[in-house]
Amino acid sequence: MRLNTKTLINLSVCIYEDQIGKFDWRQTYVGRIKFSQFDTVSTAKKIIVATEENVLAALNLKTGQVVWRHVFESASTGNIQLLAITDKVVTVSGSNPYLVRGWDSATGVLQWEWSLSLENDEQADFSEWWVQNDLLIHMLPVFGSHLEVSMYHLASGQNRGYTSKLPASWTRESTCVLTPPYYTCISGERGSENLISMDVTSQAVQLITRPLSEYVNVETYDGGIGAVDGSSVIPAFTVDDKKIIMIKNNKFEMLTTNVGDALASVALIDMANGPVVLQAWMDDNQGFTMTAHSVATGAELPELRVTDRNLKIPDPEVSSAVCTKSNREQLVCRVLISSGDDSVHLMQQGGRVLWSREEALANVVAVEFVELPVSDLDAAIESEFDQKEGSIWAAFSRRLQTQFTQLQTLVQSIQRGEGLEEDAPSALVRDYFGLHKIIVLVTDVGKIFGMDNLSGAILWQYYEADLDTEGVVVFTRRTARHPPHDAYLTVVGKQEGTGNGLIISLNPITGTLIGERLLKLDVQLLQCTLLHRPDNEKLHALILLDKEENVQVLPRSAAPLVENMFMYVAERNTARVQGYALVFNGQQVEAIRTWLVQLGGSAGAGHRIVVALGKAPGERVHSPGRVLPDRSVLYKYVNPNLVLFLTEGPDPLHKDIVVATCVDAASGAIVAAQSHRRARALPHAVHTEHYLAYLYYNDKHRRTEIATLELYEGKTRWLPAGAAFSSLSSERAPSVERQAFILSGAPTAAATTVTERSLTDKHVLLALSSGAVVEVPWVYLEARRGGAGEDGVVLPAHAPELPLGGDARLNYNRTLARPAHIHAAPAGLESTSLVLTTGLDLFYTRVAPSKTFDLLKDDFDYYLITVVLAGLILATYSTKYFASRKMLKQAWK
Repeated sequence: MRLNTKTLINLSVCIYEDQIGKFDWRQTYVGRIKFSQFDTVSTAKKIIVATEENVLAALNLKTGQVVWRHVFESASTGNIQLLAITDKVVTVSGSNPYLVRGWDSATGVLQWEWSLSLENDEQADFSEWWVQNDLLIHMLPVFGSHLEVSMYHLASGQNRGYTSKLPASWTRESTCVLTPPYYTCISGERGSENLISMDVTSQAVQLITRPLSEYVNVETYDGGIGAVDGSSVIPAFTVDDKKIIMIKNNKFEMLTTNVGDALASVALIDMANGPVVLQAWMDDNQGFTMTAHSVATGAELPELRVTDRNLKIPDPEVSSAVCTKSNREQLVCRVLISSGDDSVHLMQQGGRVLWSREEALANVVAVEFVELPVSDLDAAIESEFDQKEGSIWAAFSRRLQTQFTQLQTLVQSIQRGEGLEEDAPSALVRDYFGLHKIIVLVTDVGKIFGMDNLSGAILWQYYEADLDTEGVVVFTRRTARHPPHDAYLTVVGKQEGTGNGLIISLNPITGTLIGERLLKLDVQLLQCTLLHRPDNEKLHALILLDKEENVQVLPRSAAPLVENMFMYVAERNTARVQGYALVFNGQQVEAIRTWLVQLGGSAGAGHRIVVALGKAPGERVHSPGRVLPDRSVLYKYVNPNLVLFLTEGPDPLHKDIVVATCVDAASGAIVAAQSHRRARALPHAVHTEHYLAYLYYNDKHRRTEIATLELYEGKTRWLPAGAAFSSLSSERAPSVERQAFILSGAPTAAATTVTERSLTDKHVLLALSSGAVVEVPWVYLEARRGGAGEDGVVLPAHAPELPLGGDARLNYNRTLARPAHIHAAPAGLESTSLVLTTGLDLFYTRVAPSKTFDLLKDDFDYYLITVVLAGLILATYSTKYFASRKMLKQAWK
């Protein structure tokens, strides 16, 4: 007997087993549903979906969890054109050339693949695909001329013969629809239109033509024609959003069932008793409504009717549906509803929602960490100390009442057994270490979520369809540290369509609108910021600069508080930056132009701004300088008004050039600048304290590099100790230390760790295209590497390549799909920083750049230290007792 052995050596990144999922979580998403079909062939029932994010995935029919997922290219090369289910899952993706793939529905394993290229590249965007009789059919309409139809063997890609060119001079781009295998158009002059359809797969060309006036009133007809939703195999379409026409036996057949609402989603599903028309729409009065009518008789199926005022599904669309008969001959239906807010709901007959998925979280554009309020008991204690009026006996009385309330709370908690329930959900109150927060996420579709950072559970959600999130910003105008005032958060964006300003103010703890609530402005906004000084209610006012250069202050009562404030407006496409000074003239706030900078040279140089990054508001700097080995101090250049602009543009000698410019936003002075030739800028940069870092792609060496800038005042401080920095009184330029490093990965996002008092080290967080989130100490990015660091510590020797060790990976085995942004926030513990990575997946964790110096380890032995402490106490008192007896005996001698 011969034994064959193989040795497998794998490199792995390890953590302690009890730490997996303890401080972090990951949520996987697929994006907005584009195609979906129920997989009823395999044993494990699933829903196969293809999304706008170029993702192919299988969802569990019972829970909605992702069974398997494939993330294609984010560009047009990964755009999914077709999803069909035969014995395999068939997809067509790309944009000339196209990739045709077959996947195993149970495991998602690729079975076969072949490519297809079209000669007519200009018309390729109008391609239509479908699967019929194990053939992949491609149709390319040349409007006003003909239709090009090709058939391919599904698995091998072998052409069935040749490309058929069917004459079709009646086709027009905006009035045609495909209902496989029929291609239908509305043709003719206004008032005498005809419905013309043709089976493009038939051997004999036969046109179906009927006057449009037989189905709709041509006088009120607005030209609308559309295919039915879902994955119906029955050729049908809607006309004028009112009538449903089915093609049967090469004839048009108008159904007796009309479209219930102008915005209703119409789908045809095949059942055992015949096809059924399924409609779903959202009504302001009746809420979500779904109806089903028989195609043959027009009778309504009451078991499928749903009317629920509490169910809010904006702009519902029937993505796919399936109906079967149970063993008791009862109707069992599953309907997948996709919503205008990118949510997905699986519904059964009777209107019960089996599960929902919030796919809007796959496109998060803004994030804000919000502190939780203290408990009622702690708020009462704080209010007790805030009351400085009254006598000493009144303070003593309040203290007794507070102590009595605490005792009552302790007794009630013991009676309920709260202290014994380890898995009880944590209340929405601030914990002792400040680790429990609410994450407010603004998504691309205009939906705002409030999420628990410890569990990832969605606490509340708010949807505003008119919110355009391009350039959206989120401000925390009041934290929860000021009871009885609620926390206050404002989202500033644009109105969909008009581009005017849109302001949403809400309570981040509950998600309810407060203050300005939903405010739609009549002007476009250029810039917005917060007033540094809060008002009597601890609220920071919102300052808005509109396109007419007028200033609005919300609330208006805070206008007199505006002083010594500056704003800048950067034009992305022209690289033009304009500075303003805000002045209160006694009645209102005015914006006065103070400086103008044209980055990249002249206005016609073709440069554009890729990154405009200032410092985080309220950032703390713990140490103003760095101690050198000779006991001297190298003082940092800490300018709160410093803004980093990263521009790129054409260069006559070096193709492209990237320029990094540090501009003082108050005075307009250029503090530092450096350029990189034959490079392309990446939209990732970090800016904190006195150092900056940004990324670019070096075309000459074909690699990604990260450049750092460190700004110092020198060994002599410019201002007296304790004096505030002033941009207007500064006449000297700081000294600049520069360095660049090679990155072994392709970064997709960058950020720095943030702590409460900035006592800990700064680490740079990088999200890589490989799905890893790595933590790089700033000591590796020091521009002064190779010299002496702070307190005489020798910095690592300079190396051209930045090390990205396996132990620096934060998400260990939880690979993230398409990470886009990294957001960091401080915790109550000075050693800890909270980190959230957004993209197609959400990943949350916490990091300790200087280790947990203010927290005991997880494996700390409390029992041992208790026993040792008790033994020491016993030994102390025993020694004291025997020592006193000894002294007493000596005294009697």
